[in-house]
Order: sequence, then C-alpha cells, then structure tokens
Amino acid sequence: PQPGQFGNLGRYALHGPGLSQLDFTLHKKFNINERWNLEYRAEFYNILNRANFANPPAVLATGLGTAFQPGTPYTPSIAGAAFGVYNSTVSKDVGLGAQRQIQMSLRLNF
Repeated sequence: PQPGQFGNLGRYALHGPGLSQLDFTLHKKFNINERWNLEYRAEFYNILNRANFANPPAVLATGLGTAFQPGTPYTPSIAGAAFGVYNSTVSKDVGLGAQRQIQMSLRLNF
C-alpha cells in the first residue's frame, strides 16, 4: 500500500519467536533401614540453555505528531528505535524461558 494507507494483511498473519525449553529431573532413593531413607534429587531447567525471546514491542513511539501522515514514508526514526526489535527474553526466574538453572536436594525421611 501507499505510505499512510492501510494494507490487506489478515489477522494473526505475523507470529512472534518460538518457545522451546527442555527440563530434566533425576531422583534416587537410598534405603538406610526399614524406617529411614535418604532421597537425592537433581533438577535441570532449560538444560540446552536456549534463549527464548519475548515478542518485540509493537507500539509506535508516543509523540509522533504530524510526522506520520498520509504520503509520508515510514522510517525507524519516526517510529522509535525499539519498534519491532527483539530486546528481552521471556523471563529471568525459574520456569518458562529462564536461562539454564540447576538445583539439587538431599532429604532424610524417617
């Protein structure tokens, strides 16, 4: 379409980055006697350490004013530098999209 005009792209035609994470758990129980046992557990989150990026910002910069008018070409300097650029990951906490994390525990059951 001409600058400043709406196009005919359908809904949901654009997709964000994919999300992939592999978690792994090891668990072993050691019997000490009839009543006591020792339990070892190791949990690995995002074991392949794949970066899972969040969707890029899809909102144009505020204060476009009269710079974005019909007939004016769209340029990044008008829209703001962050528009459409991957600039963050999904999460920094344990769970969906975090970097590789390992936790181990030892438990005595009696």
